[in-house]
Amino acid sequence: MASLVLFQGNTRSAIEHMVSQQTLLGKYESKGDKHYLGDGFYFYEDFFQALVWVKMKVTRNMKYLGQPWGVMKCEIEFDENSFADLDEREEQNFFFAEMVRLRREIASNNLVIAEYSDAYLCNHLSKILDLSILAKTFVYRDKHNSFPTLFSNDRSQPYSITRHFRTERQYVVKNRTAGWEIKPLELMESGVEKMSREVRGR
Repeated sequence: MASLVLFQGNTRSAIEHMVSQQTLLGKYESKGDKHYLGDGFYFYEDFFQALVWVKMKVTRNMKYLGQPWGVMKCEIEFDENSFADLDEREEQNFFFAEMVRLRREIASNNLVIAEYSDAYLCNHLSKILDLSILAKTFVYRDKHNSFPTLFSNDRSQPYSITRHFRTERQYVVKNRTAGWEIKPLELMESGVEKMSREVRGR
């Protein structure tokens, strides 16, 4: 067995509900093709990343605008065989190999892919490999806080822009009942954020 201490930013009402039940609740699961690692409960290993994310959620997303927020701490024990770290080369090789295999299989059946999403592939991998947790580091592009090219090292031609970007390592819990257990959840920090200038001006 392995363990992780992870943090999730969410509305305070959602966190207080899960803390009171001492479990992850299906009504708060993220679903759909906009989530890079597919369906599940999203966490960060970095408390401050969760803090930044939830503050953006309640100031830029109209659905949650102005709601009180919180950051939840969760200790998870799980079977190492049910964890896929997509930052590791071997796991990446399988990810892309399965992508190619599926593409060929679809073509051999004279079918056409109407739309591709990484979320679909991650859901597929989780099903065939019986995965409970996936993790991956993504480049974090924030249009509200981007850096101009003047921060680049112009002496390293032909590079004219910085090669350093903010990143975030996401964890998604795909199965909240099998192969792992949640230890006591805890509300770490909470507050109310003012809506962002961009939203306020609409």
